[in-house]
Amino acid sequence: MTDYQLLDELYLLPTAAGAFYAASSRADDPIRDMLFNLLREGSSPLASPASLTHWFANEDQQQCLAWLHRAQTLSLIQGFREPQHVPGAGTGKKLEDLLPALSALGKAILVDWNGLTLAYTGLDAEAADMLAALSADLIAVQARHAQRLAQTLGLGNQGWAAVDAFGSSRIGAWPLFVNEQRFMLVVLGEPQLNCKEFIELVWVLVNRYG
Repeated sequence: MTDYQLLDELYLLPTAAGAFYAASSRADDPIRDMLFNLLREGSSPLASPASLTHWFANEDQQQCLAWLHRAQTLSLIQGFREPQHVPGAGTGKKLEDLLPALSALGKAILVDWNGLTLAYTGLDAEAADMLAALSADLIAVQARHAQRLAQTLGLGNQGWAAVDAFGSSRIGAWPLFVNEQRFMLVVLGEPQLNCKEFIELVWVLVNRYG
């Protein structure tokens, strides 16, 4: 086994890919657990041998460093010289501020597993209600079929989409899991999830519900 060591003292935070990896599944995974532990903090924590064993719930420091190296290789984690902080203000207001950046059209909605709208942007009330109802149905479909899709077809389903004749997404929907809570993020037009606003969205949800 390769010997690993921390070369720099950095404050760690998931990348957008890391935030998506953490929230897109409930499957047990030491890297997913570590990412969630980072997001549970109000500020990005400083990496140290002691903190690693806490984040991974494993006393073997070399194993923890190997998992951290794996997360870094997969671009699931990033380091900062200064701590980053979870977005402040009221949760509902902040979610509305974050949603526009996730859609090329500036239209998106976040719904919980009961179909309750947590925040939306760029939509009128009628469109928001319709998408909330659609989201509740998709969450039910996800719960019923995700395991069979994975076992039968090898599809680790991570989202649903309504596409045009060219296969481009007109409406995309992604389930997000935070502990026992389930959410559906619905984006109209081209999704833009590889951004800091998506990290902040998952960070806010984990701090509120995790």
